Amino acid sequence: MAIKVLDANTISKISAGEVVERPSSVVKELMENSIDAGARTVTVEIKDGGITYLRVTDNGCGIAFREARMAFQNHATSKLQDADGLWDIRTLGFRGEALPSIAAVSRVTMTTRTKDADFGAKVEMEGGECKGVSEAGCPEGTTIVMKDLFFNLPVRQKFLKKPAYEQGLVTDVVSKMALGNPSVAIRFISNGKTVFSSLGNGDVRAAALAVYGREYAQALREVDAFEGAFALKGLIGIGDQAKPTRSQQSFFINGRLIRCPILSMALEDACKGRVTIGMHPMCILSVTVPPAAVDINVHPSKLEVRFRDEAAFRLTAQSLLSKAFINETMIGAFTVPKETEKKETIIKSVILPPKDEEGEALKKDLPFKEAPSVKESEKIPSASSKPVFAPKNMQTDYEGIFKKSENKSSEVRETSFVRPTPVHAPVSVPPLDFSKKISVPEKPSNDRTIAPIDVKNAEQTMLESEHLKKQEDSFRLIGTLFKTYILLESDGALIMIDQHAAHERLNFENLKKRLDEGTGAQQLLVPYIVHLSRREAQLVMDSAELLEEAGYQVELFGDTDIQVRAVPFVLGQADMNIMFTEIIESLDTLKNAEKEKRMHTIMQASCKHAVKAGDVLNDLEIRSLLDAMRASGAPPTCPHGRPVLRILTKNEIEKMFKRIQ
Repeated sequence: MAIKVLDANTISKISAGEVVERPSSVVKELMENSIDAGARTVTVEIKDGGITYLRVTDNGCGIAFREARMAFQNHATSKLQDADGLWDIRTLGFRGEALPSIAAVSRVTMTTRTKDADFGAKVEMEGGECKGVSEAGCPEGTTIVMKDLFFNLPVRQKFLKKPAYEQGLVTDVVSKMALGNPSVAIRFISNGKTVFSSLGNGDVRAAALAVYGREYAQALREVDAFEGAFALKGLIGIGDQAKPTRSQQSFFINGRLIRCPILSMALEDACKGRVTIGMHPMCILSVTVPPAAVDINVHPSKLEVRFRDEAAFRLTAQSLLSKAFINETMIGAFTVPKETEKKETIIKSVILPPKDEEGEALKKDLPFKEAPSVKESEKIPSASSKPVFAPKNMQTDYEGIFKKSENKSSEVRETSFVRPTPVHAPVSVPPLDFSKKISVPEKPSNDRTIAPIDVKNAEQTMLESEHLKKQEDSFRLIGTLFKTYILLESDGALIMIDQHAAHERLNFENLKKRLDEGTGAQQLLVPYIVHLSRREAQLVMDSAELLEEAGYQVELFGDTDIQVRAVPFVLGQADMNIMFTEIIESLDTLKNAEKEKRMHTIMQASCKHAVKAGDVLNDLEIRSLLDAMRASGAPPTCPHGRPVLRILTKNEIEKMFKRIQ
């Protein structure tokens, strides 16, 4: 077969196929041109999903009359002068392919005028051919109208979906462009109706309000951090804002909308444990890096980029994203923001941190109110308070639970929520006096029982009563529901707490903290002897170093038995035969997995020994749990991402019963 050079018309259509896939790609290219032109307002209008009609109007700098026709020539651009400029690109467009590619497969009319010109230019293109250039009266800026996409390529036109589907894709692109450019007022019209309109005031939360609505905008968590020349800013949605897919993850690199698996992985690692398993956090994240650190010339539609050092980029992004959760409290002070004068209840998510520097931004355009700050005496349990909850067959270092951290620079007290049982105490602590006990109803059927509570003397009881009385100012304990949910009344709202999820998270964070500090192991007075098979014993000893880092100290005892000399702090005297069966199964299946994931699996197994749904708790036990939750910096989700609590305001309850509208 003979080789020949393709004609210009065929080349233009092939080139157009790389840039113009459907109406949404046309919208993206034209909006990027408008933003590069310095536009402060952009209007996008479509009909029939953008297939038959699409208009983009901006108030940017416009194009001079003598250059208007040149804008439709291949590789004609004002944004790139030579090849060296490819490593210092600061604009969204630079190839000069958008307008000629769009004009090659549709009918295009462009009207444009610069600020100092007396009249504008009107250019008409059809299938890549210029039909005329004329003077026109028009406002400053540029308007491009595209009609009949792929009219000259019926095969390509057949691959387009129904107008409703194409409209959805266009909506997604315009929405993300609005989120990534909050300083530009963007209006989107479809079939004559305004879909949304952003303010363009520079506040990304206001842009999110226009795109997602009030409910989502008020709950998104703000992140604004930098490290060297790497800056990251935006909003993150976890908990109820998490989505079953990653379609609501919007990433922008130096203002450019991209698909970025690296950022997506960094985000999900940072949000691990705060999103239910199977769900994905949503986000609006804008990253600023030196132009030389990223190559954007790797995809025809500029939807993908390549980083000079991907590993360093991901680690830095994850570190900065994690800062969004600093100062996080499990449930704060059990308070809910007051209702507005118009009786509109705007509840700030309980996962947002207390009043801080980022918090001020919430008041800028949305009627958020900060929860009252928590007094230190209310936030931290009294040193004389005793822990009152732990699983069956557990011993705990009672004196060490509420003591100050050994790090003298820190004034934060360690907290725990454990229920002691009348077993032999550690050597360093004298046996407790259980002469006074409060009986607890027995649980009908469970492998765990509710142990009695230690009330040492009348003085101790008085101290605890005074401490609990202070808590009454912020909440009132109503009781429990279905032996699972703790009910509180707080500041005009009903708070429902899942006792299992709360205790599981506290245990998990307690063990994790001690592992990080190297104090995760608790020496046992009498070592456990665990009977295993030869294969299991060999597997445990091969993983002895990993187990030690997780808080276990094991030694071989005979040919097949294992001697356990220390266990993670939160386990106490848990049944080692059951525990090691779970651990061995995890080690066997995760033998070649990453070290961090294996340790996470072991800690998850340890957290199974939390209070269960159906366990009966008395008031003192419930209040001990609440104290630990108030002082904890743990996220308000269990390690699996399930929520710890829910809030119903008085306003919402009254609406349920039709007392108010």
